[in-house]
Amino acid sequence: MCFCGIDCSCYTSSVSIVDESGKVLVDARRPLPVKDGQKGLRQSEMVFAHIKNLSEIFPEGFSDFRAVAASVRPRPVEGSYMPVFAVSESYGKAVARSCGAAFYPLTHQHGHIGAALIGQKMEGTFLALHVSGGTTDLLQVTVEEGIIREILALGGTQDIAAGQLIDRVGQALCLPFPSGPKLTELAQEGEAKGIPSYVKGLSVSFSGAETAAKRFLQQGMPAEDAAASVLKCIGKTLEKLIQNAWRQTGRQRVLLFGGVMSSAYLRAFLQKRLWGLSFAEVRYASDNACGLAAQARNMALTEGN
Repeated sequence: MCFCGIDCSCYTSSVSIVDESGKVLVDARRPLPVKDGQKGLRQSEMVFAHIKNLSEIFPEGFSDFRAVAASVRPRPVEGSYMPVFAVSESYGKAVARSCGAAFYPLTHQHGHIGAALIGQKMEGTFLALHVSGGTTDLLQVTVEEGIIREILALGGTQDIAAGQLIDRVGQALCLPFPSGPKLTELAQEGEAKGIPSYVKGLSVSFSGAETAAKRFLQQGMPAEDAAASVLKCIGKTLEKLIQNAWRQTGRQRVLLFGGVMSSAYLRAFLQKRLWGLSFAEVRYASDNACGLAAQARNMALTEGN
């Protein structure tokens, strides 16, 4: 008996399978192809690539699924929609029906949180930060018996996401897209300069940081210093946001995940300055379907499906 998760995000197709004990048996991922110099993909291009990817990465030899969970939209809020998630929803429903399994329509954010919870002992209500290429969300999450019962949005970015700041500065530096890994590599050799962070209550902004970073580059700042400056600005912004959330909610535990939080620079920066932080394992920080598979297992075993 096993449990399946399927996720189609903006830049990664993912399939995961866990067994009854929760052990990850399959963690299959394939990035969507982005040509050199291209700044991204249109939704229609993403949908086509996901359809092709899923047919090729779905593992052979598995048919005894008890439950399947798929991301059917980005976040569990009204109006949250992207065409790419129609692919994971339809594929997940087809797999579930073909083997008589229960189907759980979850969200991409459920998947990230579920993956971040792998190896963690976090129950009850706590704060969470989802920091990725398209998201900088401050959340309040409630987990009971390993099941994500509630995701409540508390705050986050007012304009671009932290990952967009990284990619836009990366494009100015002629780095490959997405730029996070290379920018983090450059930052290790750089000296951070003062790029101001903007935090007001539980809201943040990164557009001013983008303007400042590009101005520094025009003035001749070395690429390594620009990379370090951008990541330090993001770190300071998240630090202030967490501190404000502590004061406003009284909740001290914070779970951090998303592709941006796989950055060794950012993880080290925040760990040195704050306590009470739990990070997703690096392999589970970026887009994957392991959290969805784990949630399918927990929900099926708890609810008797």
